[in-house]
Amino acid sequence: RLMTKLHILPLFLSLALCATAQEKKPEAPAEEEKPAPPKALPELVDGLNQGNLQEAFRLLRSEYIKHDDLDYLEINRAALQGMLERLQFGAMLLTEKSRTARNSPFRFYREKITDEVAYLRMGKFNESELKQLDKAMKEFSTDEEIQTLILDLRSPQAQAQFAIASEILSRFRPPNELLFKIRRPGNDRPALFISKPVAANWHRDLILLVDEETGNVAEIIAAVLKRKNNALIIGGKTPGLTVEYRDVPIGEDRILRYAIAEVVLEDETSLFQKGISPDIATVTPSKTKQAVFRETEKGKTLAEFLFLKQRPRLNEAALVAGTDPELDYYLLRSARKPTPWDKAPLEDRALRQAVDLLTTTQYLEKEKKEEE
Repeated sequence: RLMTKLHILPLFLSLALCATAQEKKPEAPAEEEKPAPPKALPELVDGLNQGNLQEAFRLLRSEYIKHDDLDYLEINRAALQGMLERLQFGAMLLTEKSRTARNSPFRFYREKITDEVAYLRMGKFNESELKQLDKAMKEFSTDEEIQTLILDLRSPQAQAQFAIASEILSRFRPPNELLFKIRRPGNDRPALFISKPVAANWHRDLILLVDEETGNVAEIIAAVLKRKNNALIIGGKTPGLTVEYRDVPIGEDRILRYAIAEVVLEDETSLFQKGISPDIATVTPSKTKQAVFRETEKGKTLAEFLFLKQRPRLNEAALVAGTDPELDYYLLRSARKPTPWDKAPLEDRALRQAVDLLTTTQYLEKEKKEEE
């Protein structure tokens, strides 16, 4: 019995030591709370009342190390700068050069990309383009093969007349339909924009291309067609410029542009400073997009930027034929002469996304019909 107890004793001792160790094991320190991120300057300023603001100005004008520089002119300049930054593009200070630079340099353009897909791009969104639009709409509408129209609304256009938006929308909507409204401060009765009867109207599928350069007229067109035509939108988020601006000269080569009226949809939805988010986000860099626009205006077709040709390479077919399709390329390279493949081709990603989507959809529908 004693030997049995001696054998069992180490077991009890080890268990006791384990229990003691567990009891004396220090508790894990509580997880330290992470400090809250510092507040941004606008949030800090918004927490001040009128008295706080006046005291801040008094202290800066009397005790700041260079308080002599803070005269009333400098304070007013700082106040205007801060006001414009807070209002974002609700108000802005321009020069004649910068105002002109905001206008679209591109013209109206149309093209039948494939048998089933047509493309139309507004340029300046003005009256002169409406006749071109009607001609294109008549041509595309009478072509029974065309099933989808891609409407490109990415031409840079900071300001245009909303009456043009109503005219363009009339080509896609039935007559006598409320399209959108314009609300002005102090006026309880908004201006209503109603669709008009037109000769050619588009009733088939519609895809819209938008991005950060889409202007105020194009944004309201996209918003209405998204709601009423269930149009698919591809590209990048728009800025939200759906306001009417007024330009007033306030100094030598200085123009104050500020919003005086806001466009809202028929249900009072506002897009100002919110913009439109695409259904499929596929952004084309602005420089690339504008380069494609310029090339098409020079005579090139969009197909050259959508269906890219690969450099000829040696393959099994060439081996069987006993030819080398890469020979011309290497001869030019060895002679240090330029080749057609030296520069990366321009590629409009948003437009290519739209065409690829349509091509895939048509292929799947064809396969489905064959199975049936």
